[in-house]
Amino acid sequence: MGSVDLIAELKEICVDLSGQAIEAAHYLINNPDEAAFHSMREMARRANVPPVSLVRLAQRMGLPGYGELRQRFIETVRDRQQRDRLSLTRNEQTARTLIHKVGEGARFNDFVESFFAAELDVVRRAGAHLSGETLTEAVGLLAAAPKVFVCGRRTSFTPAYTLAFALRKARPNIILLDNPGGALESLLEDLEPGDAFVAVTFAPFNRLVHQLAEKASRSGARIISITDSFAAPMSELEGLHFVAQSCGQAFPESTLGAITIAHLLAALAIGRLGDSAQARIRENERFLRGSGEYLLSGKLIKRRRRAPAVARKPGAKGKGKHR
Repeated sequence: MGSVDLIAELKEICVDLSGQAIEAAHYLINNPDEAAFHSMREMARRANVPPVSLVRLAQRMGLPGYGELRQRFIETVRDRQQRDRLSLTRNEQTARTLIHKVGEGARFNDFVESFFAAELDVVRRAGAHLSGETLTEAVGLLAAAPKVFVCGRRTSFTPAYTLAFALRKARPNIILLDNPGGALESLLEDLEPGDAFVAVTFAPFNRLVHQLAEKASRSGARIISITDSFAAPMSELEGLHFVAQSCGQAFPESTLGAITIAHLLAALAIGRLGDSAQARIRENERFLRGSGEYLLSGKLIKRRRRAPAVARKPGAKGKGKHR
């Protein structure tokens, strides 16, 4: 089992926990890497719970004790390291799989059906990993932060753009870091404490996006991340983290889960903004309609162009019967 499976298992039993047991579970969910490198007593100290709470939590998961639970966290770290190595050749492997499936006699309709099933599963998993508490806090931040900066590169640019585009319709001061001339960091010069920085990045994780998120965090911004792993480097930064796995049959990788989370965040933020968002959206749509941006259904009526009139010289007489 991978780290995502272990975190999902912990989340599943949280509904039946209470008191210090649920506090222990929440700490492990939010800090999975620590469990692999620290003793039970140290983890209990960090989670501010007695060590016996960790033992009982492990037993609720069907394990003899905390030692076995810690071993599972150790294995997830190894899985992550292996996953990081594999992600460097993921595009090549995906292409090889597609060529094998499609190019060597696979039934066309069967592949189409399995492709859609895989994409729907990506969305389902993204929803399964949502935390209501994290979601509520992120929506409040996106609605109320003085400025919201959004950053994603390469494949992850699509969900980043989706979120920025939708939010910009509903509120001002949404900045998408997409400067085609480079110097993306210059756009953060106007960042102030209390602003929000949304980072979207998938394995192999983008170095520049991570560096910009670190810079924003040091400047006092609140971090919101959308990644495809609970063990993503972005999770090391204090902030609100969402996981949307990118596995599927898409090339180079499926962003459907991340796009769905982007749409969800935007929809909830618009609902939170209320009348101000509606007024802004109404004005924007009025402008677009007036500008001719939209092509409405129906036949286009082309006006006939009249031939330009020939100017006559002063005193000249016209030709023909009637003078």
